[in-house]
Amino acid sequence: MKHILTLGAIVLGLLGLASCHKTCTCTVFNGVTHTYTADEVEARGVTCYEMRYQAGEQYYTICNWD
Repeated sequence: MKHILTLGAIVLGLLGLASCHKTCTCTVFNGVTHTYTADEVEARGVTCYEMRYQAGEQYYTICNWD
Protein backbone atom coordinates (compact mmCIF):
# COMPACT_ATOMS: atom_id res chain seq x y z
CA MET A 1 0.00 0.00 0.00
CA LYS A 2 2.86 2.36 0.85
CA HIS A 3 4.39 1.81 -2.61
CA ILE A 4 1.11 2.62 -4.33
CA LEU A 5 0.80 5.91 -2.44
CA THR A 6 4.41 6.80 -3.25
CA LEU A 7 3.90 5.98 -6.92
CA GLY A 8 0.71 8.07 -6.96
CA ALA A 9 2.54 11.04 -5.46
CA ILE A 10 5.30 10.74 -8.05
CA VAL A 11 2.80 10.59 -10.92
CA LEU A 12 0.96 13.66 -9.62
CA GLY A 13 4.23 15.52 -9.28
CA LEU A 14 5.26 14.70 -12.83
CA LEU A 15 1.89 15.80 -14.15
CA GLY A 16 2.28 19.09 -12.34
CA LEU A 17 5.70 19.66 -13.87
CA ALA A 18 4.52 18.76 -17.36
CA SER A 19 1.63 21.23 -17.25
CA CYS A 20 4.03 24.15 -16.72
CA HIS A 21 5.32 23.92 -20.28
CA LYS A 22 2.40 25.52 -22.06
CA THR A 23 2.80 27.32 -25.34
CA CYS A 24 0.85 30.09 -26.98
CA THR A 25 0.00 28.97 -30.51
CA CYS A 26 -0.99 31.70 -32.95
CA THR A 27 -2.33 31.25 -36.48
CA VAL A 28 -1.77 33.78 -39.27
CA PHE A 29 -4.56 34.50 -41.78
CA ASN A 30 -2.85 32.20 -44.33
CA GLY A 31 -2.92 29.25 -41.88
CA VAL A 32 0.73 29.32 -40.80
CA THR A 33 1.18 28.81 -37.05
CA HIS A 34 3.77 30.26 -34.68
CA THR A 35 4.35 29.19 -31.10
CA TYR A 36 5.57 31.24 -28.17
CA THR A 37 6.63 30.10 -24.71
CA ALA A 38 4.96 31.50 -21.62
CA ASP A 39 8.17 33.47 -20.95
CA GLU A 40 8.07 35.05 -24.43
CA VAL A 41 4.45 36.09 -23.98
CA GLU A 42 5.18 37.49 -20.52
CA ALA A 43 8.22 39.41 -21.85
CA ARG A 44 5.92 41.23 -24.28
CA GLY A 45 3.67 42.22 -21.39
CA VAL A 46 0.53 40.77 -22.96
CA THR A 47 -1.67 37.68 -22.66
CA CYS A 48 -1.71 34.90 -25.23
CA TYR A 49 -5.03 36.24 -26.53
CA GLU A 50 -3.49 39.70 -26.96
CA MET A 51 -0.63 38.25 -29.03
CA ARG A 52 -3.00 38.52 -32.00
CA TYR A 53 -1.89 42.13 -32.34
CA GLN A 54 1.65 42.99 -33.47
CA ALA A 55 2.71 46.65 -33.74
CA GLY A 56 -0.89 47.77 -33.25
CA GLU A 57 -2.22 45.70 -36.18
CA GLN A 58 -4.05 42.38 -36.06
CA TYR A 59 -1.44 39.90 -37.31
CA TYR A 60 -2.90 36.57 -36.13
CA THR A 61 -6.45 35.33 -36.51
CA ILE A 62 -6.32 33.44 -33.21
CA CYS A 63 -3.93 32.73 -30.34
CA ASN A 64 -4.60 30.07 -27.67
CA TRP A 65 -2.69 28.29 -24.93
CA ASP A 66 -1.83 24.65 -25.69
